[in-house]
Amino acid sequence: MVMGKRAALALGPVLGALMALPLSAQAAVRPDSLPSESEWLKDVAPVAASLQDYLKLRLAEGKSGEKPAVVLDIDNTSLATHYDRGKPVEAILKATEYAHEHGAAVLFASYRDPDEQDATKQELASAGYTVDGLCLKPHGDSPGKAQVKLGCRKKYESQGYTLVANVGNRNTDFDGGHYEKGFKLPDYDGQLS
Repeated sequence: MVMGKRAALALGPVLGALMALPLSAQAAVRPDSLPSESEWLKDVAPVAASLQDYLKLRLAEGKSGEKPAVVLDIDNTSLATHYDRGKPVEAILKATEYAHEHGAAVLFASYRDPDEQDATKQELASAGYTVDGLCLKPHGDSPGKAQVKLGCRKKYESQGYTLVANVGNRNTDFDGGHYEKGFKLPDYDGQLS
């Protein structure tokens, strides 16, 4: 493609600005910069395997009087929302099935709207998840994703659960603690919400 001198001069500052961006910021400009579903699942696999291994060890301890639980984010953690809406992330589902079979509750913490409570519970159940608890953002003004997720974990703790594992794909899923061990799935520098 041959470009006229005027068009080249007009694009010069734009191209210069793009070239000055760090590589991660350049990638964020491209809408197709997320990996394919199969590549994403390959990136998820080692985290899910680590979660499964940890649960085998941690749940075998069986501390007396403890109510162990796994807390999970929903979108692009439990459900493949970006790639295959409503379908489970199979490796995470498998880990939660193991946890449930070995005495752990399966709890969810999400920034989804509170009006989506019933639909979300149904979506998770249809995908194969046991839903022992579902905590969504409160009605009205929300304090932000990190605070909502932290509030959910604190709520579960107040119900007597020991949160042995916390699984999510965003940093906001982990802020503030209140869990024993975190397992972070890829979000590709925030591009996969």
